[in-house]
Amino acid sequence: MSMSIKRRRLIIRLALVVVWIGVGVLLFVLNRGHAILVDNRNLESPGMRAPDLIKVTIDKGKPLEFFRGDRDIFDVGGGRHRVRVEFSDGTPPFEARFSLPLGPDMFILSIPKMISGIEPYFEVFRSQPEPRKVEEEEEIPEVLP
Repeated sequence: MSMSIKRRRLIIRLALVVVWIGVGVLLFVLNRGHAILVDNRNLESPGMRAPDLIKVTIDKGKPLEFFRGDRDIFDVGGGRHRVRVEFSDGTPPFEARFSLPLGPDMFILSIPKMISGIEPYFEVFRSQPEPRKVEEEEEIPEVLP
């Protein structure tokens, strides 16, 4: 075989490897799963009341009913989502679109913040508080008798 055929085959093989890696990265980003903890609790700081009875749908999933003070989890895939909130009191439905970061696995979505337009209405959910970092231990003064 001549050198040009070997070079052409090497270039084609390298291009195929790059395409396969690109497809893998694309599928990972598009199908990355998240858990969204939907929270319908009153907010203390701005003194906002949560709606009494709502029906929440994320993307095209199954709608869930929430009373004031309820929380429930939605398992979703991808990074871009659409939330639809339907009210029981006749108020027109509320819709919002948002994107979640790629890294964390679980987020908490506050319905009262979202329908009031307070940003950010979602945040990373941490089940346990992060341990405090102690950089330097404080010296305890000795007490002389």
